[in-house]
Amino acid sequence: MKYPKIVLTYFNIEGAAEPTRLALALAGIEYEDKRVQFSEWATMKPTTPYGQLPLLTVDDGAFQTQSNAMLRYVASLNAGNGLYPKENLYEIEECIGLLDDMKNSWSPNLYMSMRPAKFGYPADYAKTEEGKEKLKSMRQAWIKDELPIYLGHLMAKIEKNGGKWLASSDKPTIADCYAVPALRNYTRGHIDHVDSSCLDSYKPIVDYVKRFCELEGIKGRYTDGLH
Repeated sequence: MKYPKIVLTYFNIEGAAEPTRLALALAGIEYEDKRVQFSEWATMKPTTPYGQLPLLTVDDGAFQTQSNAMLRYVASLNAGNGLYPKENLYEIEECIGLLDDMKNSWSPNLYMSMRPAKFGYPADYAKTEEGKEKLKSMRQAWIKDELPIYLGHLMAKIEKNGGKWLASSDKPTIADCYAVPALRNYTRGHIDHVDSSCLDSYKPIVDYVKRFCELEGIKGRYTDGLH
């Protein structure tokens, strides 16, 4: 099957573009994975539609935006790849919504360190002793009290759907492409005050991430965190 020329532009990190990268890898679609260095971003930012990444171009067309739209688009390029089957569409979208709830719940713990003014604190609050302690207590409390709730919901979906994927399919879908980077995020040791072993006691989640990371096209992609 002939696919369009695709260029995916994002920082050299796991983040908003990672689910799309995973979907492209699983679908076997060749594309240019253009990774922007942070030192380049100040110059590049004004040239983007909304001052943010990721960006997608198709057949040398205009920049297209919004990471979730990119994910759905690349999954739709070949209906036979099983990434976004019509018969499972609702439950796939439900899973993505649940994962967005998890991300939104976590986000104050991220932005308190990056943009404390957003929460009514001075711009340098995260650098103060009070701010550091506040951030530590927030993150540790979330891992202890909130993360298990979302993991419980995800484990219930995996169990309901045969113990393999989030949706009732014999193949991974975009819900799994969306979930795995989100889960790996807590295990990579790059977030202060988050123990990289925080998922270890949730065996169905650990097995799920490992199963995904053994898939053809994904195996060997990750060397840090849960993989």
